[in-house]
Amino acid sequence: MDSKKQRRSRYSSEFFFQIINSIADFVRVVDVDNDVIYMNGAMEDTLGGDLSDYEKDKLAQQLLNDFSVTRRTLETGEVIQQDQYYKNQSYSVKTSPLWNGNGELVGAVEVFRRNTRDRILHEKLVERNKTMNHEMAMASLIQRALLPQKGFLKNLKIDYLYLPQDTISGDLFDFFPIQDNKFAFYISDTVGHGFASGMTTMFINQAMRTMDRKVLLNPGKTLELLHKKFLDLHLEMGFYFTIFYGVYDNKNHKISYANAGHNCPPILYRQGSGESLQSSGLPIMTYFQEVNYKGQEISAYPGDHLFLYTDGLIESTNKEREEYGLDRLKKVLLRDPWNSIRGVREDLENFAGKKLNDDLSILDVKIF
Repeated sequence: MDSKKQRRSRYSSEFFFQIINSIADFVRVVDVDNDVIYMNGAMEDTLGGDLSDYEKDKLAQQLLNDFSVTRRTLETGEVIQQDQYYKNQSYSVKTSPLWNGNGELVGAVEVFRRNTRDRILHEKLVERNKTMNHEMAMASLIQRALLPQKGFLKNLKIDYLYLPQDTISGDLFDFFPIQDNKFAFYISDTVGHGFASGMTTMFINQAMRTMDRKVLLNPGKTLELLHKKFLDLHLEMGFYFTIFYGVYDNKNHKISYANAGHNCPPILYRQGSGESLQSSGLPIMTYFQEVNYKGQEISAYPGDHLFLYTDGLIESTNKEREEYGLDRLKKVLLRDPWNSIRGVREDLENFAGKKLNDDLSILDVKIF
């Protein structure tokens, strides 16, 4: 039986070049100086069958300069494979080193294989996903910039906990002055997650911050106007948000408030007891064309503090699928109301762990 060496010697070098030229993939050879010394027929035809050899070589060299993998192979001697784009076409490029009989690196051979349609679609999806993740990260930064500043505002101390389940939250809250002795505050919860709910929180912030100060003094009228502004967006019927809005009068020691479907009534703590600010009202959604929000009022004095939250807190569940619940929340707050956020967060993590089922937000206002 003939050896492989004997069988190989029967064929001329021209025969092997014919084999390479018959390959549908692009094949190109470069020397150690990164100059193109050979390209097969498929590559020549693609570069332009009517071009002169000089023009083809120039195009081939330009194509080479568009790929960095070959330079790395010539520097390290390693085999490299990666995807590259050239003229809106995706290629899987594999570059292998060429060695002479003395073990010296003398060049590299490249094989360009066009990626299939499924592969190209996959690449586009991966790239789009990267873009979307970047955009969501930017939107998250914008959302956080909308939150009120922690610390003292006159004799009021503002603190909060803001824990989105995902990158973008459907929760939002704010606290800002209306007049010298009157301050507006709200907490809202938008249905769903993602860009739509995130954009809605930005709408709420912009609508509330730019609303006429005279309107803001009346919680019921404020929510009615907010509802009207939301209708003007002409969104689909299933999209909505809830919001609890109030005004604290620092001079007369009163809190006036109204509720648009927010099912987590804030808690006002005073001298070891807590009172829920119960108030009914429809969520803000396009399904309801006409709404009426009734304002209510309660006294609030130095030493009191107001605790607002979203359902992501009381509806958090443990391994047994038990909810955290309002009763447990009140007990934790009564234990140490002046360190309410820290106490609630520690107790919640002990109960449900750190993984969230929903967006979770707390706004805590202490009156000094």
